Amino acid sequence: MKTLRKIFFYLLLTLVTVLIALVASVFLFREKLLSQFVREANKHLNTPVKIGKMDVSLFENFPQLSIVLTDVYIEDSHAGIYPLFTARHVSFQLNPITVWGGDYTINGLRISDSETNLKISTSGKSNYDILKKKSDQEPAGEMKVALKDVKLTNTTVHYTDINAREDLNFTSKDLLASIETAGDIYNILAAGELTTRLNIDGEDYLAEKSFLVDSDLIYDDANRVLTIKPSDLALKGSSFNLSGTYGWKEKNIIDITATGKDTDIQTLLSLLPESASQNLKKYQSKGEVYFQAKMKGEIGKSGSPSLSVTFGLNDATIFHPEYQSRIEEAHVEGSFASSAVADPKKAVLVLKNVTGKLDDEFFTANLVIHDFKSPEVICNFKGRMNAGAVFGFYPVQEISNVSGSLFADVSFEGKIEMLKKRATARQVSTHGTIDLQGISLAYGKDKVPLQDLRGSLQFSNNDLALSNVSGKLGNSDFLLNGFFKNVITFLLFDNQPIGIEADLKSNHIDLDQLFAIGFGEPSAGQSQQYQFSISRNINLNFNCDVRTMRYKRFHARSLRGDLLVKNEMAVSRNITLQSMGGDMTFSGIVDAKNKKAIDVVSTFKLNGINLDSVFYVFENFRQDFIEDKHLKGRAHADVNLEMTLNQNLRLFSETLVADIGLTVKGGELNNFEPMQKLKNYLDDDGLSKLRFSDLKNDIHIENKTIYIPQMEVRTNVTELKISGTHAFDQRIDYRIITPLRKRRFSDPEALNAMEADGSGQSKLFLKIVGTTDDYRVAYDTEAVRKKIASDLKKEVQELKDAFKNKGTQQKKVLELEKDEYFDW
Repeated sequence: MKTLRKIFFYLLLTLVTVLIALVASVFLFREKLLSQFVREANKHLNTPVKIGKMDVSLFENFPQLSIVLTDVYIEDSHAGIYPLFTARHVSFQLNPITVWGGDYTINGLRISDSETNLKISTSGKSNYDILKKKSDQEPAGEMKVALKDVKLTNTTVHYTDINAREDLNFTSKDLLASIETAGDIYNILAAGELTTRLNIDGEDYLAEKSFLVDSDLIYDDANRVLTIKPSDLALKGSSFNLSGTYGWKEKNIIDITATGKDTDIQTLLSLLPESASQNLKKYQSKGEVYFQAKMKGEIGKSGSPSLSVTFGLNDATIFHPEYQSRIEEAHVEGSFASSAVADPKKAVLVLKNVTGKLDDEFFTANLVIHDFKSPEVICNFKGRMNAGAVFGFYPVQEISNVSGSLFADVSFEGKIEMLKKRATARQVSTHGTIDLQGISLAYGKDKVPLQDLRGSLQFSNNDLALSNVSGKLGNSDFLLNGFFKNVITFLLFDNQPIGIEADLKSNHIDLDQLFAIGFGEPSAGQSQQYQFSISRNINLNFNCDVRTMRYKRFHARSLRGDLLVKNEMAVSRNITLQSMGGDMTFSGIVDAKNKKAIDVVSTFKLNGINLDSVFYVFENFRQDFIEDKHLKGRAHADVNLEMTLNQNLRLFSETLVADIGLTVKGGELNNFEPMQKLKNYLDDDGLSKLRFSDLKNDIHIENKTIYIPQMEVRTNVTELKISGTHAFDQRIDYRIITPLRKRRFSDPEALNAMEADGSGQSKLFLKIVGTTDDYRVAYDTEAVRKKIASDLKKEVQELKDAFKNKGTQQKKVLELEKDEYFDW
């Protein structure tokens, strides 16, 4: 035990002695070490270096001796004051035993919280040319570098090339490396974590991707060449092997190959720009996925390197973890090649022998894209698809509850740019068919149902033919046959025209629902207001045969006719329908060039329409003076009108001009208050229920006034002659002439309102004036003197003649020539 104690004592004494010697050496060699370090730095650097504090420490990395620098700043080589390198803490490690012998070899390095900014200016000059030329360097001193232990903590490196539009960012929380030198050759081994963000020409690549790096690099400082010996990068369980060279002495020359090992589709998608992978980044794969890329050539103003990539899938399954559908037995042979990667014109993408199964339905496809700036595309697809599985694999936000299937056999070949011009669109070849087999879905936030969609779509170049395409949209059903001209261009590009020639058959159309779908829901707090418009890109030649139709209170049957649309105008000719107890024929023109002032010119022919139904359907024309409950009878009329509507299809009342030739058969006027007030003058109790025979008149509407020339009304009570005006502000001025029967009037004013008719019977002249809410019935002595009825008739005739000439001219201006209709 005594011997052991002695041994332990001498060992402890030796350690203490060594420790004391080491501590003493720090003080003995401190000034020499620091001065030697400064001399060596000055020999090699030609830019300013600022250090907040510099010291020598034994305990920084015991038992190594450390030169510790705090708050380090190195200026770059560009004009002005810009940092090339900053760090909170930098320490160099030396062996204290060799230092005693005069050997100042640096064998370790620690850097923490550092940032390096590398930049290539617009003139092509780098900012990291901070080392003196060898001819300018002082003779070599005693300090040497043999770094076998380099540790970087919280390190960031920025690289910017302004001309190449490259902005590269690399960060690492923990990176270990070793560096061995032999003359101008540096052998570098590095391992650790590296996070990247590469922005090239405005697109982000490898954004916030964290790689595990195990690299073997050789840097030739004399020739400015970095050689990457086979090195591994690991990302999300996938690994990539890199090898090649990058040199920048006179030109930036790259020759690097990357090969994927044990990778998957999610990893490959993550390497793409965010704009290309955003909607696909959650998709995953099982099975064999391979990838190899090679970049070679000059990087700079005068050149761009070539890039070739081969990739593919073998017997793979592609799926989204949140969705039920998946593509199984997928096979893809893909390649991407460009002789100049910075020039999208020279890029070629090939996907060939694409096969797979979606919900046990097999499909095949091929795709070739030449020139990514003005793409020329060759593609084809063939297979039967379950529609629910398609949207189950790649959902669309506005579409849900999808069922049914389709069979597609389509191909496309041509330059996409050619579709923009009418002269070249026919050079693009689109062929094939799509058969729709009972497809149903819900669309929009209101989940409007499109049900049982069936029929055939046939592509011919830029056109699409519809053959017996049927289905239900909400409450409406349809059967369509016809052509959609320029349809591919219309779907791919904004502000492109489409021509539609189609025949529609339907059992029922619900216009309320279709307007809500097409023009939007009514505005808050307002009832049934739609933003109506006619697209200037829509060219339509449409024939319809509709069994029933509904719009608000309007219900129609057996609607037949045609509709032409062009240049934001719609024209209909001889549309016939049955409604309100009779039938109607009308033609019209709608000019919607001015979105806020839509002009309408129309002619109607009404045959046997129920008067009370007309007032009910049109909501009593927004007045309560005479309503549907007061009227009976069947109307026959010829109507010509012009008017202007706003975008909500509300009438600008001052623009309404109409000429109405009206005949009413079997008419009734029941409980109409003004007629009941005539009892005081006619001494007859039957005025509350008037029945009259055929009534004829030519009514004119203009200047917000309804002009009613004198008309004779033979009723079950008496014979009346009625004329007058009814303004849109509900001011009325009616004139009535009635035979004077039993009652004798002692009122002198009554005598002034009477006139003998030459047959021994007198006529009494009355007037109803005021507003519909406040009116009075009085003797019309003025009419006796001035013959107001004949004057009104003359005025109405003049207005009608002016309207007829104006309307004829307007129709000539707006008429569309059917033969030239699709010459767009």
